[in-house]
Amino acid sequence: MSTAAVNPELVVWADKQALSQAKHVFAQLGAPVRAVPLESSMKLPDSRVFIFYLQGPEARTDLRSAIRILKSWKKTLDLIVFYTPHHASNLAFEAGMMVGREVGGSADWAFDLRGVRQLLRARNLLVIPDKAESETHSVDIAAIRKRLGLTQEQMAHALNVTTRTLQNWEKNVGVGQLLRKTRDLRELLELMDDYVSSAEEREWLQAPVGAFQNKRPIDLMAEGKLRDLIVEFQRLREGQPL
Repeated sequence: MSTAAVNPELVVWADKQALSQAKHVFAQLGAPVRAVPLESSMKLPDSRVFIFYLQGPEARTDLRSAIRILKSWKKTLDLIVFYTPHHASNLAFEAGMMVGREVGGSADWAFDLRGVRQLLRARNLLVIPDKAESETHSVDIAAIRKRLGLTQEQMAHALNVTTRTLQNWEKNVGVGQLLRKTRDLRELLELMDDYVSSAEEREWLQAPVGAFQNKRPIDLMAEGKLRDLIVEFQRLREGQPL
C-alpha cells in the first residue's frame, strides 16, 4: 500500500454508553476513528465522514440528537451513514426522511460493517490494503460460512476439504493450508463486496441465476463451483449482464 494513501478519520457518534463498542466496531475498517457522544456539546470535529451508531432501545432519541448535530454542521460532508445493526429498515428510512426534511441533504444507511465498507469504497474514502498484505491476516472461516448461510458440510465441499478439516479450521487448528484453500473463496467475497449490496446479499444468495440453469449462488457454492461464480462477476466487470 502506498505510504501516501491515508484513510480519513471517521467521526462516529453514539450514545455515551455505546462509545467504546462503536469505536471497536469501526476500527476494524482500518481508518482512524473518533467516537463522540451524541449528547456532547463540544466543537464539532473537522471531518467529512459522519457515522451515527444507533443501537439499543433509545435509538430514536439518538436519531433526534443526530439530526440536531447535522443541522449545526455548516460544511459539506462526503458521507453521512446511519448504522442500525439491530433494527429493521424502517428506522434507517426514518433517518433518511428526517435528514432530507430537516437538514436538506441525503444520508445512507447500513446494517452491518460490510455495508459501511462498501459505502466508503464507493466514494473512494477507504484505502484497501495490497492483497499480499491482507492475506497475512487470518481468515475467519466460521464467520464467512455463517455469512453465506452454508453448513459445515457444504462449506467443506465448496473448499474441497473434509468436514473434519473445516471443523478444525473453525477452531483455529491445523490452518497451514487455509490461505491456499480459500483463495477462490476470498476472491469471490471481494467481488460480492463490490457488486452485491450488503442489505441485499441474503436475497442474492437465494435468487436463481439464469446463466447456471436457474441454480442459486448458495447452491453453486455448496457444489464447489466458486470459480464459475467468479467468472460471472468478471463478465459483469467487463460490462456484460450477470
